[in-house]
Amino acid sequence: MKKDRVFLDSDVILDLLTEREPHFDAVLQLFIKIQNKKILAFTSPVVIANVFYIMTRHTNKGKALRSLIKIKSLIKVLSCGDEEIELALSSNFTDFEDSIQYYTALNHKIDFILTRNVKDYRNANMNVITPFEYINSVS
Repeated sequence: MKKDRVFLDSDVILDLLTEREPHFDAVLQLFIKIQNKKILAFTSPVVIANVFYIMTRHTNKGKALRSLIKIKSLIKVLSCGDEEIELALSSNFTDFEDSIQYYTALNHKIDFILTRNVKDYRNANMNVITPFEYINSVS
């Protein structure tokens, strides 16, 4: 059976690490599936950098690094290079960072982008849903 390949946006990882309600329960269920290898999870270097930056604003650098090391043990970081940046620069996305995430996911044949900001991906030609929607309807 083919496992879903999901791309995790910054907000999804932050919801887990900060136990942000009301999103934490769905994200925890998602990460349990990832940990149990029922889902293959991916992200980008941009997401890792964003999460680290935001975490260090709310905690110390050591705790932020330890949190990312744990996350990294569960998910793979996809390469993002010249092609993805060129596509993002010429895209019609309103948010440049989201366009980088989208083209990284698209070029790596990801099945779903999981984010709480679905509206930011309205121009996407792939499945973009919230972790709650994924847990409750897809997985």
